[in-house]
Amino acid sequence: MKTSLVITTINHPNKNIKSFEKNCEKKKWSFVVIGDKKSPKNFSLKYGNYYSINDQKKLNFKFANKCSFNNYARKNIGYLISMKNKTDIIVETDDDNYPYKNFFDDKKKIHDANTSEMKNQWINIYNIFNKKKIICWPRGIPLDKIYNNKIKLGNKKKKDFVLQQGVCEGNPDVDAIFRLINKKINIKFKKNLKINVGKSFVTLNSQNTIWFKEIFPLLYLPVTCTMRCTDIWRGLIVQRILQNDNKNILFFGTTMRQDRNNHNLMNDFMQEVPMYLLDNKINQILLKLKLLKGNKNYLNNLNICYDALIENKIISKNEKLFLKAWTRDIENIIK
Repeated sequence: MKTSLVITTINHPNKNIKSFEKNCEKKKWSFVVIGDKKSPKNFSLKYGNYYSINDQKKLNFKFANKCSFNNYARKNIGYLISMKNKTDIIVETDDDNYPYKNFFDDKKKIHDANTSEMKNQWINIYNIFNKKKIICWPRGIPLDKIYNNKIKLGNKKKKDFVLQQGVCEGNPDVDAIFRLINKKINIKFKKNLKINVGKSFVTLNSQNTIWFKEIFPLLYLPVTCTMRCTDIWRGLIVQRILQNDNKNILFFGTTMRQDRNNHNLMNDFMQEVPMYLLDNKINQILLKLKLLKGNKNYLNNLNICYDALIENKIISKNEKLFLKAWTRDIENIIK
């Protein structure tokens, strides 16, 4: 199946980007890199396609002309490009993640995995994958749930997984609080483990994530929330829609290492505060919604979810402007 790798960057091509480039060419994957105002003017690739701001304006996507600059949600443009180019699978990551060889394995939908039986409960998924018995938690899990370590798993069963989330070791996707209280971070995760999320609550990011074609409309990253919330809140919405449709979400062992870009941790913390305070509330709001089944209703369900979060003052009403543009672009692509 045709596969696309999508990243954003404001940096010059580093060793990670060069590895993506080299292996995408080898695997015949499409490689889509979305730039922003801060991206180098002379950014270039030997393989793949880099889209500067000027390139993005020429794409005839409504979202590309609406989205604010210096915003991680411009990654949505990379998804739209891949969809328009008739890709079957979108793999996404970031420029501070180094791929292991198995990151470029052919992607398959069917996996044999143990299923979490913790229905409608938050689980600390890192606790299952962590090789060492230390408390480590993924960004976005409510802070009062990080000690939810007793996770009941069912027997292994083969299932289709339309959304697959890989853990990323080294300096993984933990929150600013974990980083502030742990000066040296070098987490090792199990490589060959696979977990079916089932009806549990988890957080999903955009760091090592595989999306299959039938759920492409759900890729939308919200624009008006902070960068540290956008992929987490997208994940809560996607999780609700897929669980309503009895679709499975897979967590799998590491295929990447993160060598994190420089961050101001206190700034990260400030951006994460809405996430700490609201993620549980968001889940409760989403659970009460009446959603339709079937992937033909995913765009409609997406809008229902955002309407509810706007009504509850979780997300700005301005989000509808960007979501409307995304909706129109998706409709034009799939018509």
